[in-house]
Order: sequence, then C-alpha cells, then structure tokens
Amino acid sequence: MSQILDKIVFDENLAWDNKLQNKIDKFSVTLSKDAISELLENRNNLQENSNNFTHLRHEIEEFRKILIDGCGFFIIQNSCFNDFSDNEKKTIFSIISEILGTLYIQNIKNEKFVIITDEGKSMKTGGRYHQTRDGGSYHTDSPQWLSTPDYIALLCVRPAKIGGTSKFLSAYSIHNKLYQNNKTLLEELYRNFHFDKRGEFKENESPTVFKPIFEYKQNRLTLRYLRDYIDKGHQIQNQPLSKIQNDSLDCFDKITKDESIAVDYDLQSGDMVFFNNHRVLHGRTSFEDYDDPKLKRYLIRTWIKDNNLTS
Repeated sequence: MSQILDKIVFDENLAWDNKLQNKIDKFSVTLSKDAISELLENRNNLQENSNNFTHLRHEIEEFRKILIDGCGFFIIQNSCFNDFSDNEKKTIFSIISEILGTLYIQNIKNEKFVIITDEGKSMKTGGRYHQTRDGGSYHTDSPQWLSTPDYIALLCVRPAKIGGTSKFLSAYSIHNKLYQNNKTLLEELYRNFHFDKRGEFKENESPTVFKPIFEYKQNRLTLRYLRDYIDKGHQIQNQPLSKIQNDSLDCFDKITKDESIAVDYDLQSGDMVFFNNHRVLHGRTSFEDYDDPKLKRYLIRTWIKDNNLTS
C-alpha cells in the first residue's frame, strides 16, 4: 500500500465546503482590460497570433496557481467575452487551454475538443455521461488511464433550459470525512481497484487499469474515481468486489452526496471553467432541455497535461 495521508487537513484552500460559494473571489476571475484588448486587436487571426498575447499568458499563469495551490478550480466570467462571437470564444478557449498545457486526444476519433450535449442517451443503457442529461455520477475524468489528465476545461456555449448545475467537491474534504468516519475503509481506498478501459486497449493489453483511488505522494493527495468504471472493471476481470471494497466505495459515494461539502455553480453562456482533475471531483444535476437543437445545452471540453508538473 502506498503512503497514506494520516491526518485531517484544515487548509481551506485544499479542504473546502459549500461555504466557498460565499467566497467567490477564491475561484471567480476576470481578465484585465489589457488582456481583452490584446484579443480584440487580433480578433481576425486569433489562433495565428496566440503567441503574442503577453497579458493573457501572464494572467493565465497566475490563475494556474489556483489550480495547484488554491481551491483547485477557477471560472473566467463570461462578461470578459461580451464583445466576441461564439466562434471567437471557442478559439480563445482553445488558446487558454493550450497556455495551461498540452491538449490530450480524448477518444478514438482523435478529438481534442469534445462536445458535451444531450444526445438522447442514458447511462443506464450504456451512454457516456457527456451524452446524457443524467445527473450525479461524481467523478474525475478518464480514471481508466494510467496518466490521467491534469486539468479539465469546459466552455459553456449554452446552458440547459432548467438544471444542469455544475457541482465541485474537494478530494481533501472527502478524505477528511472518511478519516473521521472509518479509517479502515479509507485505507482500503489506497489499495488497487480495476478501472474499465471502456474497450480502448491494444491486443494483449489488460482491459483494465489497476490503480488506487487515493494516492499521497510528494505531500499531495490525488484522486481518481468513477464508480461505474470500477464496478465494470471488476466484472471484466472476474474479480468480484469484496465486502470491504464495496463498503469503502459505498461510504465514498454517500459522502459525495453530502450537500454541505459541494460547491454549486450555474454556468452561463460564455463562462469558462478549469479544474484540477487530481483533486476536484465534479458532476452536475440532471437537466431539462429545449427541443430546438440550436438552444440545447452545449459545452466544449478539453483535457490538459501540465508539462510543468512532475508525476
């Protein structure tokens, strides 16, 4: 078993609860007039001139500190982009994502930008979370990869008609609750579990990744989690979850449903959110959408590798 974080963490930048919603300056940011002016001056060739945005790069590098040492997520307010078209916002989102690091290819379609919208599918019948209007399912992205993305970024092009509230939970806060409730179950989450690779593996390669949910290394707590992938992974390997494994996962899931530790945020059109995929669990509420495809909830996602981080 790996090293364990064997204490309660009181640092409010790491272990926060829903009171963070009243400290919006901790995660809500805006770009300066200088940064916006740079973008406006180059709006006809944004992507071609992306290396020239001195003010923008400096400010995003400052925001990166929130991802690493702050609360773990930040939202760039849509008011920064009032003078830009939807297509220009998408390009700016791409530029900001690439300032933070290298964009991962997310699927077998070789897509670096994935659309999140309701495609009429359901998780109960095999749909991927981003293709449904389902809620819950608190998770980190791509936990079935050996090296998971460092940051997740979302551009909200259009919110849902009703619902679809984003929810963020701190890995440290969940860990604190587990530590207080049952240290034996917490220790179990430091042992390896099978995560289903969802069919994306090479010949003679294992169909699962065998990794712990919690790891503590270099004085940092990291988390990977998606319950459905764990349940399916153990089925694939014909290794049923033991009672203590099930109990530890059930305890984890119960804690994620504690609204007192969740930060809720309703993304508006033009908002951009970036969060640390190793220490922020995310999900959303279910939603009702418009019938008109042009009005339906529509987000764009990137996965980012921070080349400055050591593994």
